[in-house]
Amino acid sequence: MDFSGAVQLWEQWQLRVLVLASLFLQYFLFTAAAMRKRCIPGWFRFIIWLAYLGSDAIAIYALATLFNRHKKEGTMHSTGLEVLWAPVLLMHLGGQDGITAYNIEDNELWRRHVLTAAS
Repeated sequence: MDFSGAVQLWEQWQLRVLVLASLFLQYFLFTAAAMRKRCIPGWFRFIIWLAYLGSDAIAIYALATLFNRHKKEGTMHSTGLEVLWAPVLLMHLGGQDGITAYNIEDNELWRRHVLTAAS
């Protein structure tokens, strides 16, 4: 497979991979929320912190991919599954109920999260 074939394959599977990654991160944060209150190793705490920061970025990137796909095609034709993905990804931007901000300073950045969700 040459480079153009790999790029075409990525364009076909990009949205699916991003949605699955976002779902995985949300599931991971959900299961790790209870573990954060216990004494856990530093490397696992670092992984939770990366998932906490990266979950919003992946959801935003997946939404942008979804909307750019429709813009590129020039039609408003959507499959039923793509219509479902947009609200699910918007819910992912809201974050987990069971996990709070990782640092106290993150609690003070709620205005930035509101602006990110609104934009």
